[in-house]
Amino acid sequence: MNVKHLETKNQEYRNLTLDGISVKALISGANASGSQNMAFENCLLKVILFRDGKSPFVICQDNLKILGLASNLNGLDQYAFSTDRSSGVTVDNGRKMVSFDVKFGGHINLKGNDYIYVEVINQNGLFTDASLLANSYLEVKPRKSVGVERYLAKIVTKTIQANETSNQYTLGDHTIKLALLNFDKADFAANVVNTLAFSSDRLDEVYNYPDLVAAKIRGFAKNLIPTSADISINFEEDQSFALIEFGQEFNAVGVEIQFNAANVVASQNYLVAWNYTTDWETINKANAIDQKHAKDAVEKVDAMTKTDKK
Repeated sequence: MNVKHLETKNQEYRNLTLDGISVKALISGANASGSQNMAFENCLLKVILFRDGKSPFVICQDNLKILGLASNLNGLDQYAFSTDRSSGVTVDNGRKMVSFDVKFGGHINLKGNDYIYVEVINQNGLFTDASLLANSYLEVKPRKSVGVERYLAKIVTKTIQANETSNQYTLGDHTIKLALLNFDKADFAANVVNTLAFSSDRLDEVYNYPDLVAAKIRGFAKNLIPTSADISINFEEDQSFALIEFGQEFNAVGVEIQFNAANVVASQNYLVAWNYTTDWETINKANAIDQKHAKDAVEKVDAMTKTDKK
């Protein structure tokens, strides 16, 4: 699905397995050197799962800057949302591309009458240089995957208000990813967070600001080739932090944050969580598939063993 300047488009997808949404910004604008040419907060993405006999399940409904950065913290594609270069790429001339994925945190198997509804709303300001408007567009499509559906995760955003001094956030059960985002600080100097207390069924810990920065440095992905091949890769000294990564799971999650209120700017700080839901039908189907795959693997080994003996 290609979506141009100020367009709104939607599409339904059926009979596939996916684990996210792939986004490519195809940017075309001659001699737009130095321009801030992408502002992903001006694109809204809505993804809803529809199944017979069940209520529609909203997977995500937010702007691409929040969804994209939260999905790609400490990875290569974080550069698309860099605080000091929010365009992700500077167009010297011709066409460039920025690509990233909005990740669901698990597989969704679409069968029968199941379908995913994807809606994209490109608002004014997405392409921030006038020379880009006519020929630039977003390509949005499912990220196809191979795997078994075990749950459905919903991406939920909590906005941190301006000049906040402290707040408690209840994230609940089945939290599989958690990110604290900031969009207005380009370095570590003027800290937004003083301390962050994380509580759950499996871990209770208090992190001060240096702890968060140190964890970010350790977790940074040292990749060499960006999705926009004309930019250099530098460690992003921003104040967005991954608190829970995919592959982990916590219940009864709570976060209490003490802020440096003078540095908390309106509409620049967010807490983003992935929480999943599941049921016995989904679990039983997944277990049956796992057992079938295990049986198939044993039969293949037996067949190879018999062949080797001949």
